Amino acid sequence: MLYPQSNAYRKVYNLNGLWKFATVGDGYDPATPLQNARWMPVPASYNELVVEKQLRDYIGKVAYEREFSVPLAGEKSFVLRVGAASHKFEVFLNGVKAGVGINGYYPIDIPLCNLQKKNRLTIVVDNVLDFWTFPPGRIEDGRQTINFDFYNFTGIHRDVLLYTLPEKPIEDIFIKTVYGGDYEKVCVQVKGDCKNVRFTVLNRDGEVLLETTDDVFSLKNPVLWEIGKPYLYTLKVETDGDEYEEPFGIRKVSFDDKGLYVNDKPVYLKGFCLHDDFFLIGKANNSAVNIRNFELLKWSGANSVRTSHYPYSEEFMRLADEYGILVIDEVPAVGMNAFRGEGNFTPNRMNEQTKALHKELIKLLWERDKNHPSMVMLSVANEPATEEDAARPYFQDVINYTRTLCDLPIMIAEVTKFVQESKVADLVDFTALNRYYGWYEEHGNLYRTENMLKDEFYKWHEKYGKPIIVTEFGADTLEGVHSLPSETFSEEYQRDFYEENCRVFDEMDFVVGEHVWNLADFRTKQGVIRPRGNRKGVFTRDRQPKAAAFWLKERWKNK
Repeated sequence: MLYPQSNAYRKVYNLNGLWKFATVGDGYDPATPLQNARWMPVPASYNELVVEKQLRDYIGKVAYEREFSVPLAGEKSFVLRVGAASHKFEVFLNGVKAGVGINGYYPIDIPLCNLQKKNRLTIVVDNVLDFWTFPPGRIEDGRQTINFDFYNFTGIHRDVLLYTLPEKPIEDIFIKTVYGGDYEKVCVQVKGDCKNVRFTVLNRDGEVLLETTDDVFSLKNPVLWEIGKPYLYTLKVETDGDEYEEPFGIRKVSFDDKGLYVNDKPVYLKGFCLHDDFFLIGKANNSAVNIRNFELLKWSGANSVRTSHYPYSEEFMRLADEYGILVIDEVPAVGMNAFRGEGNFTPNRMNEQTKALHKELIKLLWERDKNHPSMVMLSVANEPATEEDAARPYFQDVINYTRTLCDLPIMIAEVTKFVQESKVADLVDFTALNRYYGWYEEHGNLYRTENMLKDEFYKWHEKYGKPIIVTEFGADTLEGVHSLPSETFSEEYQRDFYEENCRVFDEMDFVVGEHVWNLADFRTKQGVIRPRGNRKGVFTRDRQPKAAAFWLKERWKNK
């Protein structure tokens, strides 16, 4: 999937800004202009902006509407890119249905037919979750129940763009690099009805290094894309009627039973999970927030991010390439565990329909992110009920399908406590464990952490022989709360929590990564253990450090 780009053959129109907005029912007819509307910004989560509790907590459909004008002379075709809208949506042009979005974290391209000089665009967003959405949820007594610990934000969350294409466009580009010795072999696949395809490689300064018509070529003595030292080339693809420029990095990703390697160098993953979540904009993509996040990653010495628990924006992935930050890319398969003891993978819950959507979302993720050198691993789920017998055939099919798409390592973030209970751990390439000893278990008792971690981790490694990544660990902390000696919810306890956990990780050479939960505090549904959200961030929601941030910075400086 190519990101919209302006050049001699293509134009991009940004449709962000203030749209008309209203709640609507199932019988809403977009053929009629939206009535009783208010203004709402795009992109943004409306829950973060409104003052009415009923609207903040509204479950159902809402409509966004705006008018736009475009010059039609000489244009071949128009395509609408909706970056993401949670959780499902329908698009109408001048009252006629033009397309649908199947998930709230993926971009979709919709060709627009019968475009006029002045047009009315309507996007109807549905935030209802059920057993056949990702994330899953259920409606009980007219209320939405969610199975995940982040807020069910609703809105158009990423850019809405209108772009033009020539008559015979370049539809997609796949760049595969193979490094060996003094040369880099580059293999390019171009999709589309294209004639006389030509390739130009430019270095970071825009200087031409190579021009060819061959879709397999070599670069001598290439500069590699490295962690923290990223180098990006540009591939310019030209045809008789189109052109497109795609950045790419030259790097090799490999793995074995000892760990992960980038350019044949072993990597200890040190970094964070995080959420799309910020004041006023909610889950919306925002360039300023993205830059602040990456500056904090760089400041802390982190080298990696896990996109918990859904794909982040296309802009985020481009910044990961630019900053040299590794990304474990995760699909929105979170909350597949609500019925432990009853069965989640059943015909009336997580079934073949669910699995088909799961595979489609993996495909869409790969098609979007395949050219990003920062992407080094794919996570197919977070904390599913892997102890169920029916989880085995489900994930065996999902993982086998994933391997037909990409050769990157695959993981599932496990929460199953006893090693003998997981029915899927042998299917993946890394053992990924979410563990909160000293918080959810043995709360406040860090003396037990070492024995609990070692007892469990040695068993996982002995049984499966795979390297372990700790994909989540953390403790809720209220900024400005201090105690001596440390007590839970204080900044000192969070620091002590990480110090004790990381000390134990260092004693097990098969632990090859640690991802802190979480980079920053984030909003959740209300609960007795959630004072204004999940407070496990080592930075506050407005991205200011707690004491643990400085401790991690010192640790990761030499790790």
